[in-house]
Parts: sequence; C-alpha cells; structure tokens
Amino acid sequence: LEAVHRPGLRDVAATRAADEIALGNGCAIAVPDDAGEVLVGAARDFVEYLDVSMGVDARVARRGRGTGGAAVRVALDATLPARSYEVEVADDAAVRAADERAAAQALYHLEDLMNLRRAPFLRRGKERRRAVFETRMAHSGYATDVFPDGHLNAMAHAGMTAIIVFLEDVDKTKGACDGKAKCAVYQDVKALIRRAKRYGLDTYLYSYVLAFKHPDDPDAETYFADTYGRIAGHYPEAKGVILVGESCQFPSKDPRVRPLTWQQAKELGGDDKRPLAGWFPCKDYPDWLNAVKKAIRARAPEMELLFWTYNWGWAPVEDRMRLIDALPLDVTMMATFEMFERQVKRTGLECPTADYTLSFAGPGKYFASEAARARRRGLKLATQAMAGGLTWDFGSVPYQPCPHQWRRRWDALVKAHGDWGLAEVMENHHNGWWPGFIAELEKEAFTEGGIPFEEHLAKIAARDYGAANAEKVVAVWKAWSDSARDYVSTDVNQYGPFRIGPAYPFAFGDAVPDAASAPVSPRASNGIGICRLDYLSTDFVPSRVPERTDPAYMRGEIALFEPMMKGYEEGERLFASIPGERAARMANFAGYLAACVRTAINVKRGAIAFLEKDDAGFRAAAKAEYENAANAIKYVENDSRLGWEPTMEYGGGAEMIRWKLRLMEKAYGCGR
Repeated sequence: LEAVHRPGLRDVAATRAADEIALGNGCAIAVPDDAGEVLVGAARDFVEYLDVSMGVDARVARRGRGTGGAAVRVALDATLPARSYEVEVADDAAVRAADERAAAQALYHLEDLMNLRRAPFLRRGKERRRAVFETRMAHSGYATDVFPDGHLNAMAHAGMTAIIVFLEDVDKTKGACDGKAKCAVYQDVKALIRRAKRYGLDTYLYSYVLAFKHPDDPDAETYFADTYGRIAGHYPEAKGVILVGESCQFPSKDPRVRPLTWQQAKELGGDDKRPLAGWFPCKDYPDWLNAVKKAIRARAPEMELLFWTYNWGWAPVEDRMRLIDALPLDVTMMATFEMFERQVKRTGLECPTADYTLSFAGPGKYFASEAARARRRGLKLATQAMAGGLTWDFGSVPYQPCPHQWRRRWDALVKAHGDWGLAEVMENHHNGWWPGFIAELEKEAFTEGGIPFEEHLAKIAARDYGAANAEKVVAVWKAWSDSARDYVSTDVNQYGPFRIGPAYPFAFGDAVPDAASAPVSPRASNGIGICRLDYLSTDFVPSRVPERTDPAYMRGEIALFEPMMKGYEEGERLFASIPGERAARMANFAGYLAACVRTAINVKRGAIAFLEKDDAGFRAAAKAEYENAANAIKYVENDSRLGWEPTMEYGGGAEMIRWKLRLMEKAYGCGR
C-alpha cells in the first residue's frame, strides 16, 4: 500500500522505436522557478519513479537555473480548462497544465505510459487530457482514517482528488471502533489535511457529529455554532463536510417520523413503526441543513456541504422531490448510484439492489430521478458509486477483478456527467481504496482523451502476465465480469456468507454456538462487523421489502452462483500456470473468490436441507463446507488482505476460519 512504484519494471531487452524518445541518465525534470509543493513533489516523485522502476538517474531543475538537456519541461497555463493538461513529445517532453495539480497528473500519466511500455520511452506526438469529474474522493485502504504518505501518493497517482475522514469531534475520528456507541480515537486531523494537500488531495470530513437539536429550538443557533461551527473553525482547510441521515440525526417535527436517535429508539422499544428522521425525507430537513450551514460557513466560508440522500431512497418519489425542491442552492446533493432497484436475473430470479453492488451497473431510477431534479434546480450533484474497485458484494477482498462490468458503471457515470452535470464521485464507503489494475483502468475511463478501454486492458495484461498470455487473461477477466451480473445483492448475502467468506459459520435457526469465542478484533463494529451469523435470521437488517430465504429461491440463487464459482476456479488454474509472482497472487485471489462463492452455495444448501428436515442433505452440505473452509486457509495466509476489511474489521482470516471449523467439528462431527 505504501509502495507507489514497482521496482525493476524495465524490460532491458526493449529497444526504442523510431517514433520514440528515451529518458536517459542525467535527464532533468524542469519546473517553474516559483513551483509550489504539489508540483515540486510530483517532479521529485517522477525522478524516484525513473530510478525505482526504470533504472534511470534523473534530477529536478528549476527553469531559471539552467536545464541542459532537459527531458521533461513543465509549464502552467491558467487559460487551459480546469483539470486539463497537454503533453507534446518531440525532442523532449513538454507539459502544459492548467495548474499544479493538473501538472502532477501529467507527470503521473507519463509514468503510466512508461509502465505499459516497460521502458523509459515516450512516443512522439501530442495529447490533450482532462479529468471528467471535479472530485473523486475515497476512504483509506490502509486502516480507518489512517493515511501514510505513500498511500496518499498512490491515491493521487490513481487520479483521486480527495480523501474522506470519519469525524466525531475535533481530532476524534471513527478510528478503530470498540463496539460502543462512541468509539472515537485521537488523530491530528489538521496535520493530515496539510499532508494530503502536498499530494494535491483535498479532505472531506464525513460527519458523525451528533448535534441532536431542532433548528426551531431557542438555543439552536448557539448549539450548532458550538458543534458544527466549532469543528469547521478548527479545520478551515478542509474542503467539505458530508452529511448523511443516519449519522446526523435530529429531532424532526415531521409527524411521519419519530423524533429520536436510533439509540433512543432501541432503548425505548414499543410498537411505533414510523421511521426515524435519519431514514426519511423529513419536511424540516432544509431548516436543519440551513442551520448547520450557517454555523459552518460562519467559521469556514468556502466549506462545501454534501447532503447525501442514501437513507431514504426507498421513500415515495413525491416526498423525495419535495425535499430536493426545498434544499438551499449552495449545498451539494449526493445520491447513491445503483441502489433501490429490483433486478431480474437472466434466469428470471428477482432480487433487490441492496447496499452497493456491482451486479447492476446503474444508474438506478432513484438516482436518475434525484439527479434530474437537482439539475433542474441548479444544485451541484455528487454520487456514491463505489466506483473505486469494490462494492459490498464481497466483504473481505481488496477489489473485484471484473473490469468489463466496472467499465459499464464507469461509462454510466461519465454519461451522468453529461446528462445531469454529475461533478463529484465518492469512490467507496467503509471498504478502503486499493491500488491495482482496476484503479488504472478507472483513471483512464474518467479522463477525456484517456486510453481506450480494450487497448488499455490488453496492455495491462501483457505487462503483468506476458504478451503470450494476455489474450487468455483478458478472456478470464471478461468471464468474471459477466458472472458479476449474476450476483444476488440481498442483505442476506451481503451481510451473510459473502461478508466474511469461508469464515462464515454454518449455523441455522439458533444463535451461533460459542459466538463469544470468535477470534475477532475487539474493535470490530458490532463485535464481528456488520455480519449476520445466523443465516436464517430475519431480524438482523430491517427491510421494507422482506427478502426471500425459502428453498425455491435459494435454489435459484445456487443456479446463478455455480457458474460464477467455476469461473473463478478456471481463473485460478490459468493464473497458476503462468510464471511470476503477480500471476501467483492473482491465482491465489481467484481461489479465494471461488471459496467465498462456494461457502454461499454450501450455506444455502445447508439451509434448504435444514428447512426441509433433510438430515442427509444437511450433513453433505456441512461436509462440503468444512472441506472448502479448511482449504481456504492457505489463501488468506498467502495474502493478508484476503479475509480482512480496513474499517469494520470483519473477522474473515485464518483464525476465524479455524474457529468455524472447530464449531463444525463439535456440532456435526466434521473432520473426524
């Protein structure tokens, strides 16, 4: 995660073509005399890249000090469109960029081109490139709210423009939660904001600030000034604040909701089925938002407010539109890209689009309706699209290696930019950003003048797995991409067997035996992360559209999952046949993905047998899952990222798998 440049990437046998120039030892990266820390830092990074990846010694030079035979000359031109740059390669490479951040992206692009070429060669010609989106923001993939410099640098290279930090109070981030209601840990957020800026990254504060006050209350103005205003005053350099209903509740006076926090509602109990204010488009949300905005802007006049409508995408369209029509025009409205749809699979099976899935590229009708209304009103538009490589389809993997399905989402997002003015994209939520080939492809997809997808994918496959294997590798990725659409994105799956994969318990109808002995992190949310350990439990995730777990439905899911599992198995065999560490890692990854899908199949077969009182079928499913889980231990031990998640710390690793195996030995006699 901290290694930005791949060492020894140069193919020493490669020779420069007639239409290429070579960057050789002693070359200079020339920047303006008044270059700031972003551009100087990017130039120094480029020098490091040439050394580490290409074996070339270079230096940074100021234009006024003489450059000799400069290889790359950087100039800034404020007349260029925002987020754009030009690169012209003749006898050397000339970069002209709108600002320092665009210039940094130009240098990163030159690195990308040489990576694909596996040589310090650049083709003569001229390119004009521009980032489509104003903002691309992401959570840390390192650990909750933890951003080492190397990770920040890698995010900048991938085209990110901002990081997201969970914030409960001044210098108190969500950090590593201990399962209690308040679980903030100290961090010098001001220092983080300034470190991120060195890499051209802004910082958004994702609010966990509970300022439970109605704007009509007599002391509301003072109260909001002492909460949101105080925090904004402490971080005036932060780019914005993200406000989402469930994290920023208030005692609404709308009679359709209960004026309680979710903690209060849980303690109170009762038969009142009205939603809480955090989960409904209350008529007084604009009043609350204006009160919070006034407090924030009094201390940080330029701070952006993003108001996320995620929690009430299920609500009647009339109520949602009424709220959008009343929002202040100087805030950004954010809507989730693909949720709240009903999908019909190729087999005819129907399923919801629950929390964040790659199975449906989007946009959903909820997003489209809100985006069109925001456009009509002149509101700036953002989306949570989980576009950065991972959704909640799998809970303990670094990314989903399904490039063609990702391309469908990326293309839909770019179209939304044209149709509705989509300006900002949240790349992930909770699961952090991870570098890799999906991130490489996404940056080009989100760039006007970017490398065409098929060409780029073929070059990546050839670079990483050899030209002789590239076609077969792309075919496997295509098969994985097609099968991603067969995923059934129910809460039962996303919060069940797919959440922690082969570590998921094989248990039905009762509480998991010895659950308290599970070797999970004491900091994991809800003890074991957001995960339902009893597969047939119906009360883990409340839903207004009950999900089916009857035998007929589960058999339909299995029919979709079996080809998906076989596709990952075939991919494991292919990558295992290719020499090299990268192929071995991809083979291991494919094996783990197959094991995750196999767990879901075995659990569903066990549930069917449990419901149908088929003892022989139940024991056969248990035996199959015991063998699958035992075999999966090697995958998580080979790659520490598998079976792990950076913010909720789901227990999916080797210890958890072994705990599951012990339960199965005790309950069913497996392994004896």
